[in-house]
Amino acid sequence: MITLALSKGRIFDETLPLLKAAGIEVLEDPEKSRKLILPTNQPNVRVVLVRASDVPTYVEYGGADLGVTGLDTLIEHGGQGLYQPLDLNIRQNAA
Repeated sequence: MITLALSKGRIFDETLPLLKAAGIEVLEDPEKSRKLILPTNQPNVRVVLVRASDVPTYVEYGGADLGVTGLDTLIEHGGQGLYQPLDLNIRQNAA
């Protein structure tokens, strides 16, 4: 089982098309469900919803295998034992 840590909101919304391109679709809408662990169409992949600042902690301590978070969050966390394997080009628009 592969667990992917995501946070609700912009990162979740912008990650969905990337997951879909990889053949992974989240089966429940987090805005309509109280579940924190969401199934996907792939039996060995699930999504866990956590606060954005908690994504690195979940990955570091094994609560999730992979996570999507902002680079600023990763830097603030200290990144001990964590890797940034890919920049997904999900950026916050400057106001």
